[in-house]
Order: sequence, then structure tokens, then C-alpha cells
Amino acid sequence: MKTTPFDPERRIGTVTQVLPDAVFANLEAVTQRTGRLLSGMPLRGGQVGDFVVVDCDSHALLGRILEVKLPERERLDIEQQLGHTPDPHPLAKLHLLGALQTGSEKVISGIPNYPTLGASVFAASAALVSHFASSFSVQGESDTQSVTLKLGCVRDSEGTSVEIKAEQVFGRHCAILGATGGGKSTTVARMLQELTRAQLHPKIILLDAAGEYQPMGAGWRRVHLCSHALISGDDEGVFIPYDQLEEGDFYALFSPSGRTQGPKMREAIRSLRLVNLLKSPALRREYTGIQVVDGILKKATFSNTDFRRAVSALSSEIESPTTPFEVKKLAAQIYEECVYEPGGDRGRPDDTRWGNYDGASYGNCLYLVTRINGIVHSPELRPLFEAGGTNLFQSFEAFSESSERVLHICLDKLPSDFQAREILMNLIGRKLLKLARSGEFASHCPLLVFLDEAHNFLNKHVGEEEFRFPLDAFEKIAKEGRKFWLNLVLATQQPRDIPPGILSQMGTLIVHRLINDADRKVVETACGQLDAAAARFLPSLAPGEAAIIGVDFPIPLTIQIEQPPMELRPNSEGPKFSMWLQQRAARQRTAPRVASPPVHPIASPAAEEAEPEEDDIPF
Repeated sequence: MKTTPFDPERRIGTVTQVLPDAVFANLEAVTQRTGRLLSGMPLRGGQVGDFVVVDCDSHALLGRILEVKLPERERLDIEQQLGHTPDPHPLAKLHLLGALQTGSEKVISGIPNYPTLGASVFAASAALVSHFASSFSVQGESDTQSVTLKLGCVRDSEGTSVEIKAEQVFGRHCAILGATGGGKSTTVARMLQELTRAQLHPKIILLDAAGEYQPMGAGWRRVHLCSHALISGDDEGVFIPYDQLEEGDFYALFSPSGRTQGPKMREAIRSLRLVNLLKSPALRREYTGIQVVDGILKKATFSNTDFRRAVSALSSEIESPTTPFEVKKLAAQIYEECVYEPGGDRGRPDDTRWGNYDGASYGNCLYLVTRINGIVHSPELRPLFEAGGTNLFQSFEAFSESSERVLHICLDKLPSDFQAREILMNLIGRKLLKLARSGEFASHCPLLVFLDEAHNFLNKHVGEEEFRFPLDAFEKIAKEGRKFWLNLVLATQQPRDIPPGILSQMGTLIVHRLINDADRKVVETACGQLDAAAARFLPSLAPGEAAIIGVDFPIPLTIQIEQPPMELRPNSEGPKFSMWLQQRAARQRTAPRVASPPVHPIASPAAEEAEPEEDDIPF
């Protein structure tokens, strides 16, 4: 598409000063008028935020107006007075973004040379800005046909769309940042719509924390991480088998505290692992002295000779954090661990038997036992402790080989108690990384994981001080997932809660409105392409506007993200209080009035003794 950067009808000013980081120009007074049209399109170019083109010999320099002001001597002359027509001479400060090589229309990152004094400044057309945004090339790209995403259009020009190569957006991970109401969910929905539309696409897993996204056609499978009883309609319930939990996950979930609870829980887990290993007939015949009743290893007053032999011989399996055990027996096994040690004053006189039950020790563990029973039998946590529906982890392996395009996992039915969401999401990330390391995705198709509300699941730790564990699965994916064909798209409204090391791994940032200073500083630190001048526009971005920044984008450009059709838009709106109040007022107006009971002319004794009304109390 041919572009005309130096259109005489778009000339708006002249360069008067050139600095290493900025260019100053005299603007024509007409540039401050609104409502100007050129060929039926809005003609902008003299207001803060407008894109301009500076004539620089063989290059056209794209810039953005940062500041517009009047010379000090004209500051008072701008006032409207009777019989006086102001003749202002506005000055503009321009921030140079990139260059276009005239003739070849090649976009160049950086400024090859600076303009001379007296060079002309032109208002940049929407087509030219779109050309800058759409023509960035990836170094070393193959000759295969690239897939482009139509994410939005240039501001004030709905017909001029911006097409961006999918490789540039997702090839090095992507983060979508912005305050509440800035348009993050709309951007995610638009991306999903474009990815499902494209003929070439990766597999997609959407981790939907609030359940706000809608299915977008064939090949889209939506499941809920909960029991079937909590789901209405045709959606599917899935569960995660608790044997996928590692020992640290159990410590995080049950939160033992003090000097007694942690060691007793540790011993109970080791005993239950041994019980699970003794399901082997050969091992059961070898260690006949171990007493197992209803899945519980009994200790009080029993011989511990075979137990010690088994622990020594099977230490690698018993100590392994991935060896499964029956978690619903954990509370009862803790009781069995509360015995006096062999030998000593309170135990047996020899070391071959355990002592009797220790009531004081079990009393210290009573809160832990109650907590374990409450968690493992919680209805909200049935997807973890009770098998029902489809095994989610088995679905992952089948998904990579199936014809399905999107696996949509909703967590809206999960409670926020016990940090269940954080732990289960970490399990999902850990499983995906394990599959990626095994070559599951590299042998079939790349996997793109959308993580919504990422600030709730990154940089998190669970457990008490003695047993504190990081939930770092997605941090590991961000650092090493790309080489295994596993890429991330993070969406968050609180960039300050994302570790800087994770944001630095994001090759592309799509930044919506950011009001908090700490959030903007985090973005500036994470992406060197976003300098202070570009960051100044972030608080004033309109809903849906976003700055696309990244290693494959030489200049940060602001575009208006196009909304998906109404039926595909995310359900992220809050309550409409004005509508609710109006409906309530209408109900009150239409409600039948209840007649007041007749007042008897003779006052009752109770009325005579009643307290006086507030207005009748003397002060």
C-alpha cells in the first residue's frame, strides 16, 4: 500500500529547534481548531497525542506531540475580547518514534538522522500510522505465510485497521496490562477471536479465573473445575486427582504450625505411603509384622521391627514427594502417630515396640486434624479430593492430539478459601510444564496458555513460616517454556504484583490505561522501549486504547482495540446501580398502599405512658 507522508494539505508547522531527545516546531494557528476534515476524514495534527511526520530528506520521521503551548508574550493575547481577533503562534514539543525510508516505505527502528531547522511538519494520516504499526518485520523469519491478527484500528479512523503478525505478539510471551475498566478482557477476547479465525493457529488453553469468556465457535471446549452438581447447562465438570499433589502442596493446603503438628503430619504421610506400598502382595508377605487396619498403620503397643526394616528398604519411595497416599486417612493416621517413643519412662522398656497413646501430643494436633477433615470433605474442593467427571490432566494429553482448538477451563466455581485456587492453578501450570519438557507440544503443535487475573497466581507463597512453599509453576513456564513450544499470555490489572523477572520475559506488552505510579514504573523497568515520554500517555488512554510495545515493535503505537461481537464479549461488567435503583423506585410506585388502621378517639393507658417523640423532648 502506497503512502504519502508529505501531503501539502497536511502541513501543520515548521521545525525550530532540534535536541537529541525532542524536536520543537512552530504550529499554524489553524491546527488548534477541531472539526477539520480532509477527504471526509478528520484532520488532526496540532493537539497533544497526535502523530506527525517530519520531513528529513530521504526519511520521514514519525513523531508524537507531547506538549503544546504559547510563547510567554502571547499568553494573555489568547483571551477572547470584543473587537480583538487572537493571532496565536503555538509551539509543539515532538517525541520522535521511528523513521520511514521514502521510496521503499521501509520502517526503521530508531532515528537515522535528525531534521534540519525549517523542515516541514505534517499531520500523519491514519493509513501511514497503520503502515508503521503493521510493517514491523521479524528478523530471520522464514518464507512461510504469516498469520496476522486484526486487533484494532488507528485512533479516530475506524476504517484503518492495524494488522500484526501473530509471531510478533505470542512468539516471546505476551502480557496484557491495564487498570480495571481499561479493556484487558476485551483485548483477550479479541485475540481469541482472531486466533480461532486464522487458518494456522496453535492449541490454546484459556485459564478463566472469573468465568467471563464465551465460547467462540466449533472446536471450543469449556469445562469447569468443580463437581457436576454446581454446573448448569451443557458445560462439563472436571477434577484434578489429588495424587498429583506433592508433599509441599499438602503442607501449604493444611498449614501445620508449631513444633508438634509439622513433624506429626510428616510421619503420618510417610506411614500412609508405606501402607500404599504394602498393597503389593510380595511386600505384604515380607513385612507381616506391620499392622494395617482399614488403611491405617497402627502403632500403639505394636512391634516396630518390621516397620523399621521397611522404612530402611523402601526409603526412596517413602521419602519421594510424588509417592501417592490416601489423604482421607491422614487425620486418623496423625492420631496413630501420637504415641510414646519406644523405650524411656513412658514407653516400653525395650526398643522393639511403640508406647501407648500420648494424649498431650494429640491435643496439640487437634486443630490440624480438624482442619484436614474440613478441607478434604469440603464440597467446594470435591474436584481435588473426590473423583467425578473427567480427569483434567488426562484431558491435556488428549487435547494436544485432538482436533479441538481451545480448551477453556473455568475456575469461577472454586472457593477462595484455603488458597485452593492458587494451589490448583499451580498444579495446572506444573503439569503443563511437565508435558512440555517431555516433548508433548513440540511433537504435535505449539501450546498458547492464556492466564487471566495473573496477579492472583504469580509471586505467591503458601504455608506458615516453618513450611512455606512458593507457587512458581508459571514463573518457570515464563523462563523456559518457549524452548518447549509452550507460550504464555498474562492478563493482569496489577503489574506491580508480577515479579519483575517474569515481566522481563514478556516479549510483547499490550498496555491499557494505568493510573497507579507503581504500575507504570514496573512497566517502564520491564520494557526498555517504553521511555518516560510514552509512559506519560498511559493514564489518559481511553477504554479500549492500548499501547503495543515489544522487542519486535520498534516504536510504541497506540491503537483502539476492536470489540468482538456482542455475543462473544466477556461478561466483565459490574452491577448497573442506576438501573437497579430505577427499577426499585418503579416497584415502590406500583406497589399497593396499605391503609392505616383507624385511630381510636380514647387514648389507651399504654399510649399515655409512651415515651415522648424526639421532637417533643426539651433541650
